[in-house]
Amino acid sequence: MMRFDPFREIEELTQRMDRAFGGAVNGQAARLAPPIDVHEDEQGLELALDLPGVRPEDIQIEAENNTLSVQAQRKYNRTEGRTAHRVERAYGTFARTFSVPSKYDLSKVEADFDHGTLTLKVPRSEAAQKRTVQVRTSTGGQLSVPKTVDAEQAQGQQTQAQQA
Repeated sequence: MMRFDPFREIEELTQRMDRAFGGAVNGQAARLAPPIDVHEDEQGLELALDLPGVRPEDIQIEAENNTLSVQAQRKYNRTEGRTAHRVERAYGTFARTFSVPSKYDLSKVEADFDHGTLTLKVPRSEAAQKRTVQVRTSTGGQLSVPKTVDAEQAQGQQTQAQQA
């Protein structure tokens, strides 16, 4: 009679699920999608990916044709003479690909890696920057500086015009 080992049962179930749903098969690493936060402000996009246990030198970032790709790898270190009863942390290749609108400049992407979090900053392109356009008037062929009118002053002028 064989003794019941719940850890063995869980490991066998995990291996069967991996084979059925495209996980690690025949020693090949599984491709995992790390969680991400995406924020946008006036300066551009900020993407933050969780890559715990990944070394900075094991991260590849590619930006091309409005596509930003991040790939990283975390290897599982097997030690001789040691039995793993439970392995729940994700190992293998982490990969995410993002379509980035053309209003962002992928040639100026900045990447920072701190405590397992990869932060990518994608600035807006020069053409997509918000601009203030001044309206000028022409007086006798010469352009004058736009006039700024105080709101209270303008209201007083309207009241005087209505009384007249």
